[in-house]
Amino acid sequence: MSLLVPHLLLRSDGGASPTAALLRTAGYMISKINDDTVLEQIAGAPHVDGVIIELPAIASIGIARRILASASHDVAMVVISAPAEVVRRALPSIPVLRPTEISDDLISTIDLALAKQQMRLTG
Repeated sequence: MSLLVPHLLLRSDGGASPTAALLRTAGYMISKINDDTVLEQIAGAPHVDGVIIELPAIASIGIARRILASASHDVAMVVISAPAEVVRRALPSIPVLRPTEISDDLISTIDLALAKQQMRLTG
């Protein structure tokens, strides 16, 4: 985990992102990535603390699975997708939020995912 500010990659569709704005307001450094290949390549980089995928269910599942299979180190991940139940069944170890839950639950979900990741790394 970064020493000063957690660095998160956000994969979402183009345009302005309320998720990115909310996370920046909460003090996270956000890099918005629009290319799946680039996201998969840098998701496991040492300067990346976590990945947020905000896409439809099937796309989210595919990207998350490829990151899990290829990341050079375990990376914290959160998916924002509808229908959330489909993603939860496919990716039971990854926290999933519905788009309607972002304003209430996003920050706490990210914080918990990063804390869990840190505990895995340090024992």
